[in-house]
Amino acid sequence: MNKEVPGSVRKEVYILSISNFFSDLGSGMLITLVPLYIIGLKSSFLDMPLMMKAGLAASIFGLAMAAFQPITGRLLDRLDKRKPFILAGFILYFILSLLYARTSTFEGLLVIRFLHGMAVAVIFPAIITMVIHLSTEGTRGKTLGVYSTIRGLGFGFGPLVGGAAATFYGYDIAFYICAVLGIMSFVLVQIFVRETQGEETQKDDKTSDKKDVKIWILAFAMFLTMLGLMMIAALLPEYEVRLNASEFLLGVAVSAFMLTRLIFQIPFGTLSDRIGQKKMITTGMLLSAPLNLALAYVPDIGSLIVIRALQGIGVAMIDTPAMALASKISGGKNVGKNMGTITAAYGAGMTVGPLFGGSFAGYLGFEVPFYVTGLLMVLAAVLVWKKI
Repeated sequence: MNKEVPGSVRKEVYILSISNFFSDLGSGMLITLVPLYIIGLKSSFLDMPLMMKAGLAASIFGLAMAAFQPITGRLLDRLDKRKPFILAGFILYFILSLLYARTSTFEGLLVIRFLHGMAVAVIFPAIITMVIHLSTEGTRGKTLGVYSTIRGLGFGFGPLVGGAAATFYGYDIAFYICAVLGIMSFVLVQIFVRETQGEETQKDDKTSDKKDVKIWILAFAMFLTMLGLMMIAALLPEYEVRLNASEFLLGVAVSAFMLTRLIFQIPFGTLSDRIGQKKMITTGMLLSAPLNLALAYVPDIGSLIVIRALQGIGVAMIDTPAMALASKISGGKNVGKNMGTITAAYGAGMTVGPLFGGSFAGYLGFEVPFYVTGLLMVLAAVLVWKKI
């Protein structure tokens, strides 16, 4: 499966990326749809402010992702199957998208959000593992960069598509569009993608513990990266007051990060294949730390936009090379388990970030979470450099 033209990205990678683009387009749509859809739902016993409900719906999705991705990863390795997991996840994704339109209570929506997080936790590690199998050590960073960029476009455009669909066609049609996207993803994988196999390697029990430590260090770096980046979700209202900024310009600041990240993922992934993933990751962490601290002192909205754009560049230097390095550490064994650990840490950072930022800024001072995450990023960079 790994025979290919040197330096090229296999067509199956593009198919997997496009299938994930469709499903992530739907997931991105739900970012806009769910908080607004909650307004019209009744609560049987969870009586709380609307903003708390929206935060809970977002967090429970991320919690399910973070909790079940390591389990999926271990099953991938034990059963030595990936395609059935992806197909099952897309079918569950399709069913749940239909159920959003049928739920009438907030509690019912929470159950659906949790199951939706489980579906993504089944799909994501399996696809990542297949993408790794379809690459070589010399093209891994580039291949993962291609995959991350294509699927990232879906997640980036999803909120816009979701808002437009709900505005012009209503919530039911918007949810049905998500369901159709899930079926499109299923069809692409079912027809055009074959099962993959990793490279065979000799067992080395003596080094397995050391490998696990290295994977956890990478996972820690990924967790801190997303923790620091996602804090801003809880701090946007404070920025609106401090900077006297409009909702539109705050949206531009959020999008600036996503855009630069997408632009630089493939170049940095390719560069990491040449100079080494560890160098790229530590550079990205050391760049991200002062940028994160600078967010505590931005004087105007223009500065916020510029810093968020630079943060996108920093993250592009971390996430794709980190996954490539994790696959290299795995050495052909336990790729699914290790990818599950990395992606779970990624999801955990996204989930905890807003809660961490909001609580620390609210109770200890606005600047405190930025100092804490900045110092932790430096610590993670040192650990990656010294221990891997």
